[in-house]
Amino acid sequence: MKIRYLFTCIILFMTGNTLFGQQTPQINIKYSKLLATYDFVQKLSDYYPDNKSKEIFKASKYNIPKYTDLLIQFDTLRIVESYHFQGYPSGQKSPVSTTALMERNLINASSIEEFRSLSFGIVPNTELFAFSAILEQFEPVYESLIYLPNNEKFENKLMSLDDYVQSVHLADYFETGLKFYNAQWDYAVSIDIAIIPSISDGGFTANAFLNNAVSEVPINFVHNDVLFCVLMHEIFHNVYDWQSLEVKNNIESWFHANPSPNSQYAYLLLNEALATAMGNGYIYEGLNGKLDKDSWYNNKYINQMAQAIYPMVKAYANTKKPIDKHFIDQYIKTYDENFSGWAKELDHILTYRYILTDNENDFSYFRKHFRYANHSAYGTPIDQNSLDKMRQRPITKIVIVSQENEEKLNWVKNTFPELKNWTYNAKKEFIQTTDLADKTKLIIVNCIHSSFQDLFEETFKNKQIK
Repeated sequence: MKIRYLFTCIILFMTGNTLFGQQTPQINIKYSKLLATYDFVQKLSDYYPDNKSKEIFKASKYNIPKYTDLLIQFDTLRIVESYHFQGYPSGQKSPVSTTALMERNLINASSIEEFRSLSFGIVPNTELFAFSAILEQFEPVYESLIYLPNNEKFENKLMSLDDYVQSVHLADYFETGLKFYNAQWDYAVSIDIAIIPSISDGGFTANAFLNNAVSEVPINFVHNDVLFCVLMHEIFHNVYDWQSLEVKNNIESWFHANPSPNSQYAYLLLNEALATAMGNGYIYEGLNGKLDKDSWYNNKYINQMAQAIYPMVKAYANTKKPIDKHFIDQYIKTYDENFSGWAKELDHILTYRYILTDNENDFSYFRKHFRYANHSAYGTPIDQNSLDKMRQRPITKIVIVSQENEEKLNWVKNTFPELKNWTYNAKKEFIQTTDLADKTKLIIVNCIHSSFQDLFEETFKNKQIK
């Protein structure tokens, strides 16, 4: 049976914002069998929670050593690396990951051979060839167990999404977003949205990277308006990332010039707040004629900030006005007047965290109890070099000392000028919280007999700083 892989919707619109002359951007809706196979293999991994794909595979004729050994090998592949762009404000330019480049190639390739050719040099050959071989072996497994039994429903879902995209003006919203974010885009480069029809029940997933967005959509999901609002939310993260160095430096300077003690945590929240206000607010209202009465984002800080700034975002978007100093000052004022108490809530300030400890087991505590992390860094052991690196990052800093306490506390004190007059007893357990000049918090934990977790939870009851 011939399988249809691709549904393409080309949306044309005019804009004066491109540097390259091309004025007909393309937004493509695709089904990629290779990407769907990769997603399927990931779901079969021992590291992935139980799901319908894993259940079907385990009950199938393919649950034999030939394939289970490949899954074990898949979990050992070293294909995750990234590189950063120099000179951009900290945390305001996303690194490029090897997995993003490889996923884009899976979306664009029509065969494993073409994928291998496109991906050559991204990761070591041994890893690329093994990765490709595993996908090649699992492609017929995915087709047999998932695609063919649901072929008609899959195609109907893709057709409904294609029809919906043609009936709404996503191009207008994309152009509005470019102007609002003051970002530029070469419209000769298409934006490719890869849809993976899912046999799972419930909601959908969405993420964006480079010039791509990916969404796994249950075949029984009917709320296309919500789906495309979330997809545009993710695309607006990319638009934020595309801002020029000059624009990003201007925005950072406006935050730094503002006297509010909350300006840095407001700044750290900006990307998600704007994408939510634009995607889940502005576009949803445009598609439905009214705002969504439910939560716009499953995180109270992002949701509440996005809704609070929405009237201002809408006014700027409607007038095609880019973010400026007045917008940033009003944004910070909104944070100050409505949410200044958030700076004492660990769930908020640990969304952006740098953890240094002598015991790397401490990292699992944060990943388990503060699962939402937007900017995060972890380091061990504690030494002068790691402390100097930490000081440069304008996010919440936690130093957990449990070995050679006297020496290491002295290093901490000497690293941060704000601790110049700090006195302490290195032989006594304590937690010290300090406001730093970069308007973030430094939390020093000195462990002697108690575990870090016990000391931390005893000090910060209800995850609150007193």
